[in-house]
Formats: sequence, structure tokens, C-alpha cells
Amino acid sequence: MLAVVLLAGCSATGADEPTRAANQAGYVGAESSVTIIPPDERKPAPDIAGAVLGQEGKEISTASLKGKVVVLNVWGSWCGPCRAEAPELQKASEQTAKTAQFVGLNTRDFDQGPPVAFNRANKITYPSIWDPSGSVLVSLSGTLPPKAIPSTLIIDEQGRVAARVVGTVTETTLVDMITDVAAGT
Repeated sequence: MLAVVLLAGCSATGADEPTRAANQAGYVGAESSVTIIPPDERKPAPDIAGAVLGQEGKEISTASLKGKVVVLNVWGSWCGPCRAEAPELQKASEQTAKTAQFVGLNTRDFDQGPPVAFNRANKITYPSIWDPSGSVLVSLSGTLPPKAIPSTLIIDEQGRVAARVVGTVTETTLVDMITDVAAGT
């Protein structure tokens, strides 16, 4: 059973997917749609890799992060909602550092200057893959809508998609979701 929680705002989920009220799922503060996938229904997340934003010659791959919860956030420096959620993501990454590895996927920024400045201004400490053409994002199209920016995937320790947030997300929601995924739920 795929449980979808519509908290506020638009949803990219289909009308045929079951939903639960936000207070039943326990996740509050997301201005988006949240999809939680039960452990027995999870499918492998696509492995993505690319150049690390602002670090010439360095690459990162989600395949190398198996064994840890991975939080993959799709963002752009040009995106207003991304600017709003950036401090929340950083706080959540600090709170869950022993459990989860955050990785950004910066897309549609054709020059590294603006997203590097964005990260500096928001004191973002986790790495981001630089994806100016959107080709890495397109590889997630079966998992995330390519135009849904910002969006966030939570991948469990086995490399399976455990949750998806389409839209902005808060620190509280992320920390709660990461805690649940790390606990095997």
C-alpha cells in the first residue's frame, strides 16, 4: 500500500493514490506532498553521480552511500522555494549527521557562481551534484517529476526510495522522516 499525505499546496501525485490526513501520518510543516513508501514496497533508487558543485575534479555518487540514509534534495539557486527551505535542510542535516547523508542536486544553473554563492549564503555544508543541463534530474523521472523543484527523496540504508517530498519541506518533517526510515519504518 502506498500512503500519500497531502499537506498543503500542489501535488504531483495521481488521483488514484490513497491519501491520509497529515495528523495521522505525524509529519507537519511540509508545504508540499509527502509520499511514504512502506518497507515491503520500496524499490531501488536510481544511482546518481556527478561533479560536486564548486569542487573541480571531485565527483559523488549515491551508490557509494549505501548503508546510510541518503537525503537527496533537488534545488536551483534561481528557485524561490529552494531559498526558503535551504536553512531547514541544513539544520536537518546537522541534526541527523550520524544517521543520514544529505546530497543536493543543483539543476538548471548554467554557471557554478550563483549556486556556490547560494550555498555560501545559506551555510550549506553537504555536497551537491552540479547538473546544469538537467540530465541527472531526468534520470530520476520515474521517481520524481523533473519539473518539481524543490523536491526531496529519502533513500533507506538498502538504497531504496523510502519517502518523497514534492515541494518545500521543514527541518522537523525531515528529521522525523529520517528517524522513521533509519528505524526501518
